[in-house]
Amino acid sequence: MGETPPLAPYVPRIASDWELDAPDRMWQRVDGSLVFVDISGFTALSERLARLGRIGAEELTNVLDQVFGDMLRAAYARGGSLLKFGGDALLLLFDEGDHVQQAVAAAVEMRASLRRAKEIKTSVGRVHLKMSVGVHTGAVDFFRVGVSHRELIVTGPTASITTEMEGAASGGQINVSPEVASHLPASWIGDQTGRGNLLRKQKIHLDPVGAVERRHDAGVEASVPVALRPQLSVGAEAEHRIATIGFVKFKGVDVLLANEGLDAVAEALDELVTATQEAVDAEGVTFLASDIDTDGGKLILATGVPASQADDEGRVLRAGRAILASKPRLKTMIGVNRGHVFSGDVGTDFRRTYTVMGDTVNLAARLMAAASPGEMYASPSVLGRAATLFRTEEVPPFHVKGKTEPVRAHRVHEETGSRPAEVVDLLPFRGRDEEVERINGAVEACSAGSGSVFTLLGDTGVGKTRLLQETIGEPDFAARGEPTGRDTPFRAIRDAVRGVLGVERGNQESMRSQLENHLRESAPDLMSAAPLFGDLAFVDIPDNDQTSQIEAKFRAERAADALAALLETRGDRLTIVGEDLHWADEGSIAVMRTLANRAAENPWVVVWTMRDADGPDPVGETLPIELLDDDAALEIVHAATAATPLRPDDANRLVERAGGNPLFLGELVRIVRTTGSVEGLPDSLEGVVSAEIDALEPLPRSLLRTASVLGRSFRRVVLDAFLEPEPFSLDQATRRSLAHFLERDGTGR
Repeated sequence: MGETPPLAPYVPRIASDWELDAPDRMWQRVDGSLVFVDISGFTALSERLARLGRIGAEELTNVLDQVFGDMLRAAYARGGSLLKFGGDALLLLFDEGDHVQQAVAAAVEMRASLRRAKEIKTSVGRVHLKMSVGVHTGAVDFFRVGVSHRELIVTGPTASITTEMEGAASGGQINVSPEVASHLPASWIGDQTGRGNLLRKQKIHLDPVGAVERRHDAGVEASVPVALRPQLSVGAEAEHRIATIGFVKFKGVDVLLANEGLDAVAEALDELVTATQEAVDAEGVTFLASDIDTDGGKLILATGVPASQADDEGRVLRAGRAILASKPRLKTMIGVNRGHVFSGDVGTDFRRTYTVMGDTVNLAARLMAAASPGEMYASPSVLGRAATLFRTEEVPPFHVKGKTEPVRAHRVHEETGSRPAEVVDLLPFRGRDEEVERINGAVEACSAGSGSVFTLLGDTGVGKTRLLQETIGEPDFAARGEPTGRDTPFRAIRDAVRGVLGVERGNQESMRSQLENHLRESAPDLMSAAPLFGDLAFVDIPDNDQTSQIEAKFRAERAADALAALLETRGDRLTIVGEDLHWADEGSIAVMRTLANRAAENPWVVVWTMRDADGPDPVGETLPIELLDDDAALEIVHAATAATPLRPDDANRLVERAGGNPLFLGELVRIVRTTGSVEGLPDSLEGVVSAEIDALEPLPRSLLRTASVLGRSFRRVVLDAFLEPEPFSLDQATRRSLAHFLERDGTGR
């Protein structure tokens, strides 16, 4: 035999043999026994290890490999074959020899191996896992359907009864159906539970049949979803990531099979799987897997794993609506949720799978189960971030397994339009009409050669920076006051001056060369002022005959005049902004005041922003930026929550709690988008920020605090230089958890 293809371990034996025997046939019936194992405890372990970032993901993978490896070796030694791996659940087929007793013996041995797993030590403690098992025997119906890949579907009455047996079992129990019990000694059978009986036997002495070899490894690619083939061919990394998970449930198989037969079921399944593949392929969504369920099954979809794309949330929602719009013959319902998941490639050398697990996955499945046929339920965290808007209906909060509080969800109907890109993470801009008109008018007049100067005064979070974004955009010269920079001369204007002079951060020799070359090419008359520009840009340039004669008390003034003269050489309209100048050093204030004074003679718009009671004397026209009135705030709330509309009382509660502060209002809206609830909202902006930072995992929280030392604004290359070397390499989920706290601040910052 040749070398095993890299995708072979990801394909069930029955699927690879099927490709050899009858690749075009859509169904087959096998006499065998099914064992369905559901393991509890992995979600809790995953959540704890997620706090360790990439290291935690790798540690979880090692645990999964060891636990599932031991279980699979026990099953395969008794002729078993893994059909489905549903996150933390296994579905196995036994169809060799006395497959009923071999299946039961394998279940007992798998339970024993899981009990031994408690000896595994992790960095967050020992492993505590339990498993519940359902066993049934009979004619097992298999279907191989779809176009872009051939998905193996296990469904029908035997699969339904197997899931029923497992559902009636508790942790540590093995529940066997009456059909299985009839093949076992009476001494093995214990108490009745549901329609089955618990297995009494703790150890079974039965010779194994030995592992059954796969007859064929060629053509396995056809059984692997398209989006997973490149990842699995080279090995998918273990990660904790932000993902959007969709569960597509289908029902009605058992009745259709009884009434119309296997061909009709195969056609219905092929119709549904093909429609799903077309929808997910069009949207770039990953078809992860299928799994069994009573009277049908589940298809599992994902974005964000194995890779993230723009609008991951909207992709799954649009694909879900397309699946329902295809009007499949089988009853179909969908649940979608977004959040942290573990994703990784787990198993053994002979049988592996790419899986996702975690509370996010579990809740997506709960939403699917709550939906009625033809419906899609989505959590607010999905709808609030999707670039596409949908008509939605909020459903009454309901309780689900694993959650102490009721969950909130919305029925998702047809598309109604697109959300403006900036609204996904930025509040709509309302309530500043007069200020916008005043500044925009000044910018227009500036084009005709008339300069203007403004000072925006307002408290933290009132919207001064947002007003600048909406009017000025990205300024030509942007100074920024820093709380830690007040004692450093020219710190607030340093980076802005470097930008004007074309100086990139580097060693002193390189920066000096860049500064002098720029002056030589664009303003040769100012070459003699190079040492003064060096003062402003923090570049060491020795004094020349002219600058050495300047008295120290006049040097800052002469440097400010030189900078103004350099800007005047441009001749074009300029926008000059100084943000948070209440934190600026005296030298920077003097330079910014010089530029404001020169605006009367140049086509410049100069805008300062400061807090009301702090900082230097304002310049130009003072524009007080007041708190939003209730009408404007309510308009913002309605626009920001259009995808998942709030009840009038809830919207009013947000407005009242925010007290007119746009930044606080934005944080409250984001919380409601994520949780779907207005209960327990923080009372202050400081409370929001503190709670969010405290809720971060240890690694991103530590990195955020480290980044804060770099100042309110900093160049991204500085942070990247700190993050890239080991041990600070970050997985995608950690980077995205930091993204909410680190915002773009001009080019490269």
